Amino acid sequence: MCVRLLILFCVAISMTSTPLIAAPASTAPGTYRDWNDVDEVTIVRPFNASAYSEIAVESFESSTVKLPDPKENTYEAVRSALRLIKPAFIDGVEKKARRKVATAARTGRLIIRARLTKVDPGSQAARYFAGFGAGAVKIAIAGEIVDGASQQTLVRFVQERRSGFGAFGGGYRQLFERTARQLGGDVAGLINAF
Repeated sequence: MCVRLLILFCVAISMTSTPLIAAPASTAPGTYRDWNDVDEVTIVRPFNASAYSEIAVESFESSTVKLPDPKENTYEAVRSALRLIKPAFIDGVEKKARRKVATAARTGRLIIRARLTKVDPGSQAARYFAGFGAGAVKIAIAGEIVDGASQQTLVRFVQERRSGFGAFGGGYRQLFERTARQLGGDVAGLINAF
C-alpha cells in the first residue's frame, strides 16, 4: 500500500512540475534581469553573432574603481588586481567565445567595452577560517557590445561575480583572476546566445 502511494505521488508530481529545461532567453529589444545568468541585459538591437568573425575587447576602464584606504592591508591587493583583471577577463572571453578574440577593434568585429564598477577584496581571514563563501572577492562590471562597423550599441550588460574559495583561504591574486575569467566567460556566453 505504501509503495503504491509513493508511486502515485511521484507520478502526480512529475505531471504537475515544470520542465527542467529552460526556454532560451528572448533576444527581443528590452531590459532583462538574470538573462542567461547575466545579472542585467539591455538588448538595444538584436544581432546575429555568427555574422561576426571576431570579438575585440576595446576598452576595460578601471579608473573609477574606489580603492581601499592606503593604510588598509587590502589596498595593495586591489591596486595589483586592477592590472590583472583585464587579461584574465580576455582569457575568459577567449575560452568561451565561439569565434576568435582579437586585440584591436575593426570593421566586422563585435566590440566589448567594459568598465569595472566594483573590486572588493573581501576578507582573506574570513575565507581561511570560515570558508564556504565567507569573505569572497567580488568584481562587478558594466559594459556594452558594439557593432565594429557602425559603432552602434547592440547590447548593454551589468554583471557581478564572486569567488570565495581557494587553496589556503584563497590568495587575492588567484581569486581576482578566477573571478575576472568567469566574468569574461559570462560576456562570451551572452554573445553566444545571439
